[in-house]
Amino acid sequence: MKDLYDKFAYDYDEFGPIEAYLGDEKTFLNKIFSEHGVKNVLDCACGTGQHLLMLAQLGYNVWGSDFSKAMLEVAHKNLHNRGCTIPLEQCDFRFLEQVFEIKFDAIVCLTNSLPHLHTDEDLLTALRSMKNRLSKNGLLILTQGTTHFTLSLPSIEVVVNRPDFSRIFVKENDDRFQTIHILDLFHSAEHLESNQYDIVYRILLDEDYKRLLSQAGFTNIRMYGDYKMNNYDAKSWRLIVVAESLE
Repeated sequence: MKDLYDKFAYDYDEFGPIEAYLGDEKTFLNKIFSEHGVKNVLDCACGTGQHLLMLAQLGYNVWGSDFSKAMLEVAHKNLHNRGCTIPLEQCDFRFLEQVFEIKFDAIVCLTNSLPHLHTDEDLLTALRSMKNRLSKNGLLILTQGTTHFTLSLPSIEVVVNRPDFSRIFVKENDDRFQTIHILDLFHSAEHLESNQYDIVYRILLDEDYKRLLSQAGFTNIRMYGDYKMNNYDAKSWRLIVVAESLE
């Protein structure tokens, strides 16, 4: 696969500081993990380290991996600057067993990461690899902002709007894929620059996850529409999937 973030990684955190994760998300993960006795967690699409920092601060033993070397470079810098040491590995999450010998109580793949894969073959390869690296009764958690509801929203979204910087999403959808054209505009006296990044996601919704996760061997598949554990429905702003590996 091509590294789509080889340049975008260095501006990615213009979304906001990595400490700025939602409190509800933190509470959700901690509740699920506590209920299942989770101690060791792999974030297999760790990006710039936001969730790694959060989970480490909650007291979990955390590992991080990402396909993007650039993302890992930024994650290492972010974590180092906050006095946090977490093992980081460059790894395609279709082939986790090539890098990780140990098994984890939980694996997380968050923030629209899995839909970077576009075919059922690749998606099943990734899900089976994640299952292979889970301990018995281990948990897989997937999250995304693509839902039945958000696919119906206007195609242009201003995601960040500061005096010195704006980030605009322009979205195109068809039956299978969503393309997000990301336009970054730096507009301060010190920094005038514009960049565009184009990310193509496979559109995966609740029934797709149920089918793929079942084929990959997961059980007890649950769908939530928010971090307060309300069930996913046609008006949900988020799709959160929790599945178990009982083998």
